Amino acid sequence: MRRISGFEKLSKEMGHFATIVTLTCPSKYHNTFASSGDRNPKWDGSTPLDGQEYLNRTWKRIRAELHRLEIQPYGFRVAEPQHDATPHWHLMLFLEKAHVDDFKRVITEYSLQEDGDEAGAEENRCDFVDIDYTRGSATGYIAKYISKGINGKEVGTDKDGSSAPEASQRIEAWASCWGIRQFQQIGAGSVTVWRELRRLKKLLGLADNFKSIHAAADSGDWQEFVSLMGGVFCKRDEQVIRPLYQPKVDKESGELRQSWFDGTVTTSLKGVRYLGQEIITREHEWRIEHSSERAA
Repeated sequence: MRRISGFEKLSKEMGHFATIVTLTCPSKYHNTFASSGDRNPKWDGSTPLDGQEYLNRTWKRIRAELHRLEIQPYGFRVAEPQHDATPHWHLMLFLEKAHVDDFKRVITEYSLQEDGDEAGAEENRCDFVDIDYTRGSATGYIAKYISKGINGKEVGTDKDGSSAPEASQRIEAWASCWGIRQFQQIGAGSVTVWRELRRLKKLLGLADNFKSIHAAADSGDWQEFVSLMGGVFCKRDEQVIRPLYQPKVDKESGELRQSWFDGTVTTSLKGVRYLGQEIITREHEWRIEHSSERAA
């Protein structure tokens, strides 16, 4: 929630536009009708994972087109199940006001590329709810979807009248069963760097700028963290601090570990890199041992 709130504060500071986008799968991904519960004759046997892959594929195409148009939305995405376990997405996105029309046109166009001529596609495939700050915040709007996917606290009942805490347990089971990523940040600051800095406790010999960024992360100030890292539109490879990955080494043989699939050298996150300086945040390497091995 700190990152979501931070995004909203940044968008207000820069005068950006805020909207909630809902993306829904075509009819063939749904096995039953929402209103009656009857079997959908258009269903082609798709699973919830197939629906998630459709949404990922569609969003990838949308992002590519927005990139070509130099439109850079940032925000957060939440996936949740519909009545028949088919996923749909809620995206809280912020962008420059000059790009709003093209932004909505691109999302609508790509949402209708697959089976866009079927009944109800134009009405249901994608939806926009523009945020009116005189009536409420973008954070408050998306928070209910996030809470439903975690523990359901402060939500009360869902739209079907069921207990939100009970519904959240079902949503967690659904996401685990189908391997669906529920929450994802879109654009702006590096979450990896944010998390690694929050692990770091010793700051001896580090520059004041690094200490300021660390202080923002450590205090949970996402707005300040993103600003100091270069701003919401700064490219990942141009941000002040970058994640540090190092090759994994087999302690017994001393050789570099390789992937079982293609033989490439495997790496692991060890810390962060700042102006050529490597700062280690993960000093220990955890491994699983059987009790018999430990006794030996």
